[in-house]
Amino acid sequence: MMTAVKKSNLSITNKRKVKVFLFILVLSSIIWLLIELSKSYTSSAIFTVEYKNIPSGKLLQSKPVSELNITLKAPGFSLLKYKLKKHSISLNLRNVVKRGSSYYLLPNQQISYFNAQLAGETEAMSVLNDTIFVELGNNKSKKVPVYLSSNIKFKLGYNLIRDIKIIPDSILITGSEKFVDSIKEISTEALQLSDVYEDINKELKLVLPFKNINVIVSTNKVKISGVVDKFTEGSFIIPVVLINEPEGVKINTFPKEIKVVYQAGLSNFSKITKNSFLVVYDYEQYKNDTLLKYLTPIIKQKSEFISSIKINPSQLEFLIQK
Repeated sequence: MMTAVKKSNLSITNKRKVKVFLFILVLSSIIWLLIELSKSYTSSAIFTVEYKNIPSGKLLQSKPVSELNITLKAPGFSLLKYKLKKHSISLNLRNVVKRGSSYYLLPNQQISYFNAQLAGETEAMSVLNDTIFVELGNNKSKKVPVYLSSNIKFKLGYNLIRDIKIIPDSILITGSEKFVDSIKEISTEALQLSDVYEDINKELKLVLPFKNINVIVSTNKVKISGVVDKFTEGSFIIPVVLINEPEGVKINTFPKEIKVVYQAGLSNFSKITKNSFLVVYDYEQYKNDTLLKYLTPIIKQKSEFISSIKINPSQLEFLIQK
């Protein structure tokens, strides 16, 4: 009985000794680590770059180097901060060097500028990036047209009376000359509509292809509108009109009249008359090709209310009498 008690007490004593030992070991490690981290070390760290003091009237034409590898001298605590998390640092473009049409700067000449940005006892020693080239150009503005990206399907018998109106139909963009020159048009977000039979009125965002680029736009959205109507078909018989007929030459056409078949919206259908069309045949077609045996119609004028038009016959036979 006494032996078992002694063994139990011994076990408790040993566990206490182990705990004390582990505590002393951990404490010693922490003290050692604190001592080591308080010492000064030299090591490199990666910084993201911000470009400051761009020369007046100039803009960055393309994205330059975005990171710098800088050798630092600092206490371990401070150095660890730059190792664990990427920090940003500014590059001064005020003294950028121009050679021909190119610009460059030497980061190692900006060590004092870097040190002014670093915290505490941290000191920049050198930069691995020896030379950084930057593309500088002029600021430019221009108007570019807005393109409607759409897939519109209408209910049977319905259609637009005229093209969809975009307001504004162009936007002003301002930015680097190189980038602005590359933009030919700006598209809207995709418009998907089906079974349309009523007027279209929407506000659409513009798809701006210049994220993370310093570009200013006059607006980032447009309004579109389109008048939709039910369409029906009509026709007229009108006389043949011949133009550029030379003096002393008589031209007989076969037939003498043509049929104009058209489509128009119901709301404007009654406004269409024979005078809504001007279809001509040009003698110059024959002069340019004397082997020609027929003339093709030229639609010189039609009402804005007409969506489509067909001429019957599509070719006109003729006979020249001198």
